[in-house]
Amino acid sequence: MRQFKRILTTTDLSKPSWSAVQFAAHLAKQAGAKLTVLHVQQTMAIAYSHWTGEIAAELDRAILQQVREEAEGWVSRHIKNQDVEVLVRSGSVEESILRVAQEIDADLIVMATHGHTGLKHLMMGSVTEHVMRNATCPMMVVNPAKMEEARNAKSKKDKEKAA
Repeated sequence: MRQFKRILTTTDLSKPSWSAVQFAAHLAKQAGAKLTVLHVQQTMAIAYSHWTGEIAAELDRAILQQVREEAEGWVSRHIKNQDVEVLVRSGSVEESILRVAQEIDADLIVMATHGHTGLKHLMMGSVTEHVMRNATCPMMVVNPAKMEEARNAKSKKDKEKAA
């Protein structure tokens, strides 16, 4: 079995993505691997390219700082006694994830899927799908909603057995 040394996981700061981060932390702990948690923020300069000068740059700096604090705070509250690095980047989400995976020499990427289908998937696309198609290392996709359903079903079954 392959031994993982560097695991990259991503968060968009949503509850489902934090579930994937927790799962990646568990894997990293079991493997004795270093965990890198990445959030990619789209910048105001991208969203409002007609803005020029210091206004967009100042907003970007403030947003990135706030996002970094939120991510580092979550990690420090939920992942204990592990080697964890929190990175915040800006730009194209898909390309940033792939670039960081290369930079840190990740041997596994763990990401959440939000499970969008149909028109919503068509319009929004899938960051996870793009990364999966282009990653140069193995990737694990976690579906937090399905994991929660499975945990609830197991819990219900265990209670019925005990009764």
